[in-house]
Amino acid sequence: MRQTLLAAGAVLLFAAAPAMSEIKIGYLADLSGATSVLTGESGLRAVEMAIADAGGMINGEEIDLLTADHLGKPDVGLGVAREWLDTESVNLILNADHSAVALAISELIADKDVIFLANAVSSRMTNESCKPNQLAMLMDSYGLARGITKPLVEAGRDSWFFIEVDYAFGHDLGSTGAAAVEEAGGNVVGSVRHSPQTTDFSSFLLEAQSRGAQTIGLATFGSYQIAIAKQAQEFGLDIPLAPFFLGITDIKAAGLENVQNISGAIQFYWDYNDETRAFAKRFQEVYDRPPTFTNAMLYEFTRHYLKAIATVGSTDASDVRAWMGENPVALIDGSTATIREDGRVLRPMYAYTTKTPDESTGDWDYLTISGSLEPELTALPLDQSKCALVQ
Repeated sequence: MRQTLLAAGAVLLFAAAPAMSEIKIGYLADLSGATSVLTGESGLRAVEMAIADAGGMINGEEIDLLTADHLGKPDVGLGVAREWLDTESVNLILNADHSAVALAISELIADKDVIFLANAVSSRMTNESCKPNQLAMLMDSYGLARGITKPLVEAGRDSWFFIEVDYAFGHDLGSTGAAAVEEAGGNVVGSVRHSPQTTDFSSFLLEAQSRGAQTIGLATFGSYQIAIAKQAQEFGLDIPLAPFFLGITDIKAAGLENVQNISGAIQFYWDYNDETRAFAKRFQEVYDRPPTFTNAMLYEFTRHYLKAIATVGSTDASDVRAWMGENPVALIDGSTATIREDGRVLRPMYAYTTKTPDESTGDWDYLTISGSLEPELTALPLDQSKCALVQ
């Protein structure tokens, strides 16, 4: 699928610069599987918004947007990315919202003239598998583990059981979550892995209960954690759940009554302040709900990339990457983020508690934001990094 977007009458946000070669963006995402509701087509709408806000072109060159579904399969994603690079000369590949897909593409783009903006959680993307022109916009497993487990362990919930999805994302998040619990003084009483085909989680929940867990950490996502939450309610299980990757779409699908009073951390919430609410209103004009955190990030970083090539006057990946790292990323909420040499985006996380149905004022009013976690508290210290780019 190919789209060329030119927003008639849109306000040009970027200063003029010399002419450049054509601009091609490849949007590679889960458009039909387990994460498609959180990011898939809705993420594409966010990218289109950023392109439209740039006027549909940069320095007289129209922006060509290509889209593809990686189907949650690394070989499929790798094949699409290779074709884009070999035959389409794509300048930016973004999303790759699946850790195994992202890691496969990471090896492909190592010596290519392309920016790779990954929407994957694996900490390897900015650690062992870092690349000069590779960026990771989502909080990784290291940050998620510390941003969620540490406050809960300190509050007295120090006995944990983990349910992990059985592939790279779950393995990474489960192991870093367990390490974070123990570092904070807690205890991991057990863990299990579920296949992507699992629909019945009752035996896992009962095992957590039999082992005396005070918290069940969910190193999984999407439809899996929705099923876990619903089944926990059906069993009358009174062990609090701690999802690492909960989005507003998950809460909507599960029903707020099934995930009320859950504590966690998130990187964007549409109802945080006036700026996020204004963006959410715009987003709902092109999609049927407020933006998720992945939608917001895709908008923010597509906009940052387009501003970079407009200013540099080129799509040369090394020059564009340098500009992106030297200049703050304007975030929707009015704050800014920075990009480290390892490609890690440093932005705050917001601590939240899910509301009860009585507290919610309507559709999508799900979270109470209780504070923020500065990125320095959740990002892997550079002196512990295995990234070859870190001096």
